[in-house]
Amino acid sequence: MHIKRRDFLKAGLCGVATVAVGNRLGWLKEAKAATRLLEITITDALKDMVTHNAINNAQCYFWIYQMAADGVMIPPECPGPIIVATAGDTINVSITNALDEPHSFFIPGIFNSGPISAGATIDRSFTVPTAGSWLYYDNLNEPVNRMMGLHGALIVMPAVPKAGHKFTPYDAALVSPGVQLMYDEFGSSAHFPGLAWEQGDDTPWSLDTAKMNCPPFRQYVWLDHQASPLLFSEVGSLPPGQIYDKDLFVQQFLNDPFVGTRQGNRIPSYFTINGQSGMLAHFNPSITPMGRVGEPVVVHILNAGLWTHSMHLHANHFYVTSVNGVVSENPIWVDVYTVNPMDRIDYTIPFMRPPDLSNVKGNGLPNALLNTINGHPSWPPIEEFDMYMPPLGTKAKAADGITDVELGQRMSPLCFPMHDHSEPSQTSQGGNYNMGLISGIYFTGDRNGTMDFPMDEDFKMAFQNIRGIAATGMAAPPLGEAVM
Repeated sequence: MHIKRRDFLKAGLCGVATVAVGNRLGWLKEAKAATRLLEITITDALKDMVTHNAINNAQCYFWIYQMAADGVMIPPECPGPIIVATAGDTINVSITNALDEPHSFFIPGIFNSGPISAGATIDRSFTVPTAGSWLYYDNLNEPVNRMMGLHGALIVMPAVPKAGHKFTPYDAALVSPGVQLMYDEFGSSAHFPGLAWEQGDDTPWSLDTAKMNCPPFRQYVWLDHQASPLLFSEVGSLPPGQIYDKDLFVQQFLNDPFVGTRQGNRIPSYFTINGQSGMLAHFNPSITPMGRVGEPVVVHILNAGLWTHSMHLHANHFYVTSVNGVVSENPIWVDVYTVNPMDRIDYTIPFMRPPDLSNVKGNGLPNALLNTINGHPSWPPIEEFDMYMPPLGTKAKAADGITDVELGQRMSPLCFPMHDHSEPSQTSQGGNYNMGLISGIYFTGDRNGTMDFPMDEDFKMAFQNIRGIAATGMAAPPLGEAVM
C-alpha cells in the first residue's frame, strides 16, 4: 500500500513556509544566512480540507515533498515550501524517496533528478540561471505524480538591478524597457506615489506594533491546484510498485460521470491556492495581498493542476509583467487573465486607490474625486470605517451555548475579491460556494494620505502574524513558522 499517513495536515490560516537557499543575497536590505543544504523527502500525508468539521470528514490523501533546511524540519504541507534563491545561486539537495515506486524532483530547464527508486537517496547540486518563477515537481508518470501533490514554487530574484534603474523581479539583461519603466515609476511619479517595489518602511504604524510595517520586495505566490479525494485515494491504494495509468487518471479527473454526489466521482472536489481554499485562502495574509495605497506588489501565479483558471481581481487592474518566463514587452493592464495548466504568470498590482470610486471621469485611472452625499471626498472612505455588517451588537451563541459572540464585522480595512471566472472552481465538494479558489486584496491604509485605516483586533492579529516578517519579501511564514 502507498498510504502511510505519516503526517496529518490541518487546514489553517497560515501558509506554505518559505525557505531561502544559496549564498548570493545582496539584493536583500538585511542579508540573512541562507540554507546550505535542502533535504527533501518524498512521502505522503492526509490533509483536512476546507469543509472538514466534526460532521463532514473532508480529508484528502496527498503525496508531498517534506523538507528540512540545514537539519531544521519545515512543517509538512501540500504544496511543498516556497524556495527563494538568487540568480546564479548553487543549491545543494539531498532527496530521499520514502514511497513505493520511483519519483523525481524536476525544475524545467534547471534540474532533473531522474527516477529515484523506492527507499533510495541521491545528493545533487544545481545552479539557478535567471530570475523568475518556476514550478518544481515530479515529472514521472506525468501528470499523475504532480497532481497527487508533488509540486511547489521556486522564486529566483535578480542579484542586482539594471544599472541606473530600480529593481524589478527580473534579470537586468532580460527585463523589457516597458516593465523597467513601470518599476522605475513606482514611488517616483505622480501616477504611482508611495514606495518603489524594492523599498520598505520600518516605521511602525499608528496601531501600536512595530510588526505592522512595510517590507521591501513585496511578493506573493498563488500556486493553483485541484484535488480529488476519491481518485487520489485510489492512486494511493495500489499495491507497491504498481503505477496508475496516466491517461485513465486524466480522463477520470476531468470527465468522470456524475453519480449523485461530487464525492461519488473522481472529478476535483477542491480548488486551492497554496493548498488553501475558501475562507482559509481569502482571510489568509500569506495569500491575499494586504497593504496601503502606494505599496505595489508582485503575485507569481503558477498552475500545477489540470484546470484552466481565469483569475479576476477587483479594485485594482493589474499589469501582466511576465508570461511563462518571458518578460512582457509592453505590460498590459487588465482585470482578468487566463492561467492554463503549467502556466507561470506574474501580476504586478500597483495598489492604487480603487479607480471605480466616484470621480470626475468615472471608471478609469484615479483622478479628481467627487464628494459623497455627506460632503466628504469618496476617498478615504471614512463612512465605511464605522460601518458594520451585520450591525454591531448582533450576537450569536458560541459552541458552549452560553457565551455571546459578536457577529458585526467592520467594513474596514477595505476588502475586494479575487475569484476565478471558471465557475466550477468557486465551490468545494460540488456545492459549497464560495469555498473554492478565491483570494482578494485588502486596503489597510493610504501612504499617499499618510493614513492607516481602523482595524478590528481579530483582523489585526492575523495581519501581524505575516506582515513584514520574511526578509525575502515573501508573504509567507519563513523557515520554522507553523504551516498547519
